[in-house]
Amino acid sequence: MIAIFESTQVAEVEVQSPEIEISYQEQEISDKLNDYGLKQDRLSANLTINIALLEKQLRAEQTDEALLIPLKEALVAWPQGLNLCQFTNHINQLIFLWLIAIQQHVSVQTVLNLMRCFESKSLFNRADSNKFHLFLFDLVAETTQQFQQQQLNYVLNFDPHTQLPNASQIDQCLENKFNNLIKNQTVAVISIQFMIAKNSPVYSHIITVNLSQKITEILKQNIPTHYELFHSGNLKFDILIPHIESGIQLNLLAAKLGRSFEEMLILSRESVLVTPFCGGACSDKTTINSNELYINAKSALESAVSKQQYFVMYSNTIKQELELQNTIENKVLEAFATDSLTLFFQPIVDIKKTTCAGAELLLRWSDNADQNIYPSVTIEILNKVGKGKLFTRWLINSACRYASELINDHQLPIYLTINLRAEDLYDIELPHLLMQSTALWKIKPQDIVLEITENGILEYNESSTSVIKTLSDSGFRLALDDFGTGFSSLSRLRTMPIDLIKIDQSFVRDIKHSRLDFDIVSSIAALAYTLGKEVLAEGVEDEDCLELIKRMKIHKCQGYFFAKPMPFEDFLIWAKQHPAT
Repeated sequence: MIAIFESTQVAEVEVQSPEIEISYQEQEISDKLNDYGLKQDRLSANLTINIALLEKQLRAEQTDEALLIPLKEALVAWPQGLNLCQFTNHINQLIFLWLIAIQQHVSVQTVLNLMRCFESKSLFNRADSNKFHLFLFDLVAETTQQFQQQQLNYVLNFDPHTQLPNASQIDQCLENKFNNLIKNQTVAVISIQFMIAKNSPVYSHIITVNLSQKITEILKQNIPTHYELFHSGNLKFDILIPHIESGIQLNLLAAKLGRSFEEMLILSRESVLVTPFCGGACSDKTTINSNELYINAKSALESAVSKQQYFVMYSNTIKQELELQNTIENKVLEAFATDSLTLFFQPIVDIKKTTCAGAELLLRWSDNADQNIYPSVTIEILNKVGKGKLFTRWLINSACRYASELINDHQLPIYLTINLRAEDLYDIELPHLLMQSTALWKIKPQDIVLEITENGILEYNESSTSVIKTLSDSGFRLALDDFGTGFSSLSRLRTMPIDLIKIDQSFVRDIKHSRLDFDIVSSIAALAYTLGKEVLAEGVEDEDCLELIKRMKIHKCQGYFFAKPMPFEDFLIWAKQHPAT
């Protein structure tokens, strides 16, 4: 028995592999000997090892001799007078040892050189030695090829880290289960996706591999042995249940798995909290086929993740929801592909001068039935299908084009603010893209304000730090949007080069009715000015609110009291009516 993958370590991740067997039956060995004109009885009586030649070959090899010790010992101990059964067993033992050596990066040529140490001492058949060498060389080539094919099959069908069969095998397993079902029996699938806690850092590949191994261990401890476990992606697993009495069993299993992951998982150097989201589906073979069952489980999982529910059982309602979601996604993708998405402008007012200081660009698009699709949903869909970076490029180019028209064509000194996606802060190409676009449209970096949503920052690590610092050093101003709604507002102010703080409208809108909201907004404004930051109040919707904002010496506002978001042509007229002086 040999392992088809070598046991290596990547940092602290040990990749283990299941063992397989490459061996021959007695008749196969007999047939191969006959092919080379060798008689097994005569060969066994005269076959010996040339120890001197063996030692010479070992000294001549560049390979670590320790890797060849098991093979050398087997050769030295080769017995004479073997019957066919014994001879076959010893040949299989040699195969086992030379494949282990090859697995440990010993060259095939080295193995072939050691096989030359066999000699036949028969006085009348001196050619037997050469024939036997050819016989062994044939075995080395054949077993090595089998070994490589087994490796390839393993890569295609198993995850090398968890040792679990991957998603490519579940279809066949499901079909087999369906074919063997008897009347009134039901097959079920639970699809699981593990989500890392939001406050956890972005982990390296090594940590993720360790995490997958730990999750696999816990899953195996909490499911019956006759359930089949599959690895279907990054922190994604499937459980095939050959027979259940009712869907309640899936609920109970999902609850059990949820309890199993309530505590932190202790890895070698990290502690990680993960949450399993489960989607389940079950059926007998008279209702749907095996492929549909698996798709239904995945659909239920998608619903569980989107709704943040720990377990969702597939139903026709989920099917309808997903069909609606697919319809919306197709409309968004069509709108993006046909340049049907547009930007609206919400004025930012300098209330001290009663002038238009800038505008926030807001994504807008409606389908033909005038049913609005929220900007956050649109961006989420574009991110989901891998078009998020293209959207960011479109947004930056559009903002710079509009800013150029305002500043260069209409002499309106107005800055524009755009909202960056969380993923943008890890894109080292972002500063270059912005500088390239501002140069193309002949505007200054100061004409574009980059809004960072506090809750949208995945992690302020080395990558994001470098991108944000480069943006600031290049002259782009940074605004912290929705200030006060997250858990790390003060930390952001301390660690990031923020120029502008936007107080979230949830605090501003009711300050005339809520003393608590008034005190919060007032305190944020005082803190910002102490730190040398500019302050903007969002959600100013009436004159009473505006007067209170003025008392706090906040000079920048936006809200429906001044203007709702509007198309560029309308904003241009509005801005000319409230020109900056």
